[in-house]
Amino acid sequence: MKIDPALAQSIVNKMMAQIPYNVNLMDQNGYVIASGDSSRINTLHVGALDAIEQKKTLPMARSFGQHGQPGINMPIFFDNEIVGVIGITGDPKKVTPLASLLRIATELLLSQNESNLREKQRENTLNRFLYQWSQVTSNIEAKTELLLEASQLKIDILKPRTAIAIEKQDLPMGIMDGTDYKVILDAKTTIILTRLKDTIERLVKYCQAKKIRIGVGLATKDIGTSIHQATQALKISTIFNRSDQIYYQQIAFVDKLLSSELPLPSLEITFKKEHRSESGNELIQTLSTFIDNNGSMVNTAKALHIHRNTLSYRLERIKEIFNLDPRNTVELFELYLGYLYFMNNLYHIELK
Repeated sequence: MKIDPALAQSIVNKMMAQIPYNVNLMDQNGYVIASGDSSRINTLHVGALDAIEQKKTLPMARSFGQHGQPGINMPIFFDNEIVGVIGITGDPKKVTPLASLLRIATELLLSQNESNLREKQRENTLNRFLYQWSQVTSNIEAKTELLLEASQLKIDILKPRTAIAIEKQDLPMGIMDGTDYKVILDAKTTIILTRLKDTIERLVKYCQAKKIRIGVGLATKDIGTSIHQATQALKISTIFNRSDQIYYQQIAFVDKLLSSELPLPSLEITFKKEHRSESGNELIQTLSTFIDNNGSMVNTAKALHIHRNTLSYRLERIKEIFNLDPRNTVELFELYLGYLYFMNNLYHIELK
């Protein structure tokens, strides 16, 4: 292990804020890498060199000019190896106790820093792995390199998992299980990968209570597929403002319709035109509510807080404008398709 000069200078600065002596920190070769006296940086410290060679604390009784002043030089150990030397300028009898404390503090700081670096490296490795894993949409058993890295990280990627897409990045402590994994998909969306029904239930309950958008995919080994399903569930529930439809199995039919790219240009043009006026938006809202209430006149009128005769008039207007009768099952389905495409396009326009 090599001591980073920036970290070494930070340690020296903190030490010198507490004691009235100059402190030097040398590397494993005896060169000064941090000091209260900047002119000493990168110079050889003969006292440190002796302490390294003899592997013990050595007092320094006389001056060697820029190569060392009277004081004490104490080796710093990490994993039973000398990684540097702490030197304090002054009467060896007075500064030796201080050097012992500073060495212990330095070794603890180095240990903590190394631990943090290892944790950061593992986190980076895990994040890189999670990104690669999240791209798999088929035949995961054939991904040899991914399987090897998963084994090294102690992650069993051959067990089915469910992806949960959440329109939020910060989640409360304890809401995830130790076997769950988090992937930041973009600036707004977090993906949770889980094998546990309890995690799904906790996240759904939390998001619904906080009115946070959420989508849940299907369990599969090819996790990229579940992530796509979860994000589609999140998107479609957002487009149509259906917080009760968050599971992919609930919106799978709509997703397939939207991805089919059916030729409905004239319908889309009409929806866009009507969307520009207040009366047109009123008709679009009426059609949407009529569909949600399965074509029931009574329930639709009640949901819209209008008289049934008013509803009949609006449905007749829809028939005239779109040349499709919402009271005819086949033609209502065509209107429904046009509405889906219109709302999907409107959603993407508003995102830009």
